[in-house]
Amino acid sequence: MSASHQLRTFVPRPIVVAMSRDGYQGGSTVGGRCGCGIAALIGGPIFFFLFMVDALGDCAPDAECHKGFLSMVLLPTVLVAMPIGLGVRWLVNRIARNGS
Repeated sequence: MSASHQLRTFVPRPIVVAMSRDGYQGGSTVGGRCGCGIAALIGGPIFFFLFMVDALGDCAPDAECHKGFLSMVLLPTVLVAMPIGLGVRWLVNRIARNGS
């Protein structure tokens, strides 16, 4: 290799995070964390129950069964867990704003 074609090495630079005197202030809100947690606590068992029902369901000889994972398992789980999570998020954030 000639001197005009030197290899350049990649030197990673540290990520600059906005800090204040109290430490890192970014990230999600308290309501967002609570809403996500409650949605997971409610959506998880619903998902596994519907998954087991879909997987273990018995099919009639001439009937269409196991119609689809997305429409029979995932969609109902999202339709239940998402409004609950968003509602808890809204409520906790509202209480946190009015309480302080």
